[in-house]
Amino acid sequence: MPVPAQRSVPVPVLLAAFVAISLITRWISLVVPILDIDESAHIVGSWEMLRGRLLYTEFVNNKPPLLYVYYAVAQAVFGRSLIGVHAFTAIVTVPLTALGVSAFFHHARRGVLAGATFLVYSAAFIGHDMLASHAEVPMMLAAAWAVVLLRDESGATRPARTLASGALFGIAFLFKYQVAVWLPGIALVVGWTAWRRQGTGRSLGSVAALIAGALVPPLLAWLWFRARGGDAMLVYWTLRSNLAYSSNPIRLAEALERFASYAVPFAIVTAPLWWGTWRLASSDEPPYRRWLAWTLVMLSLPPVLLGFRFYPHYFIQLYVPLALAAAPWLEGHLAPPATRAGRRVAAWSLIMLVGFMASTAFLYFGTTRVYRERDPVFQLVADRLRADACAPRATLFVWGYAPPFYYYADMPAASRFVVMAQSRLTGYMSGNLARVRDPREAKADIVPAHWDWLMDDLERNRATFILDTAPAGIYRWNQYPVDDYPRLRDYLASHYDLVDTVGRVHVYRRRGCAGG
Repeated sequence: MPVPAQRSVPVPVLLAAFVAISLITRWISLVVPILDIDESAHIVGSWEMLRGRLLYTEFVNNKPPLLYVYYAVAQAVFGRSLIGVHAFTAIVTVPLTALGVSAFFHHARRGVLAGATFLVYSAAFIGHDMLASHAEVPMMLAAAWAVVLLRDESGATRPARTLASGALFGIAFLFKYQVAVWLPGIALVVGWTAWRRQGTGRSLGSVAALIAGALVPPLLAWLWFRARGGDAMLVYWTLRSNLAYSSNPIRLAEALERFASYAVPFAIVTAPLWWGTWRLASSDEPPYRRWLAWTLVMLSLPPVLLGFRFYPHYFIQLYVPLALAAAPWLEGHLAPPATRAGRRVAAWSLIMLVGFMASTAFLYFGTTRVYRERDPVFQLVADRLRADACAPRATLFVWGYAPPFYYYADMPAASRFVVMAQSRLTGYMSGNLARVRDPREAKADIVPAHWDWLMDDLERNRATFILDTAPAGIYRWNQYPVDDYPRLRDYLASHYDLVDTVGRVHVYRRRGCAGG
């Protein structure tokens, strides 16, 4: 049954409204410097890249390269800080994603409602994850517009359109790889539609163009790194190391605890969207769009299960599909005059949004410190380093999972291992508390070659300062005292003096440094 024609809302007006909603719901990101520790790692990676260092060779993490480009662009627009990145996310990225959700329905009333639903629900959960500038946020911007190009059956039969859509998926892939799970399902829907309308030849052409477009951006990225001798490290850190991280065994009890703590509350908060998705079958949406929306929802579930860690930011990928799938049902109950079910959904959505906005503010500004990112020790140690006579042209290495020290000190990293959670120097594994509580169990995960790389980095860059966070127990690094790692212990004893202790963080300075 065709969808009744509706007058679309002018795009500039709609975008302005989406920007306003985004700023209202994400205001806390404009005043909290670090919402999540991952952000401090990402921005330091962007700084290292802008200093001319090669990602994955001179700065390593398991995130794809466009994330660091995103952080660099955001700072160029709104200033060199995480607040600048947050502003770019709240003013540009999130509203443009909502605009893509609306464009799926040609900016008719249903589309406006879908875009607003995305904005409200993507802020109505744990702010520590949902409001931070995680890789999933720009990933979803590119992915949403890739779907817009295929919103109608005519798009599925035009290879030029599927090629462009594939290219956007390839760009999204270079922000975070989880979006790749969408591609097979979309290819199936596109291929079936093109075959039904115009036969096998057009079907194969549309699918081939979609896949070819998706392959182009990753191939260009690989060629760029290969030209600079960094292709092997690109593959190692973003693919092989990522697989090792995702497949790292987690105990059943811990997985169930994390499922109950994050996945269950998420399902409860977004319950109206899941119900609307279920009711999509009885809507007036064309079968093609119904299958496309259902496919996106179902294929967004596997990434949530990766490693059974259930980090809330893994759920970000679900917001766009749920908003698309639930929009017809929501419109049927919220469009004036609203039904009783519609009023209940509106009240539920408002309560969830306000409740999480208030709880997020309390958790970041309350008297009880919940998030370690707010620990004043990061700023205090950075102030101590910058006041040191050796600060000019200094380099820094942090023994511990604590990239905020690099962010606040704003000193070039003396080693590629800024993100110690990914370094495989100790066996530390994020989201696997059993490994952290018993480091001996994880010794098999240590890669000896990485210790060679670390020691070579420290000597080649003549690290000015080394911070030992183990005595402070930051992010459980008390399980990894320097004395358990003879190469680093002996290097410190031979070349460094303990010059200060700030908040139980030991500050070591290289002997004979300029001004020392």
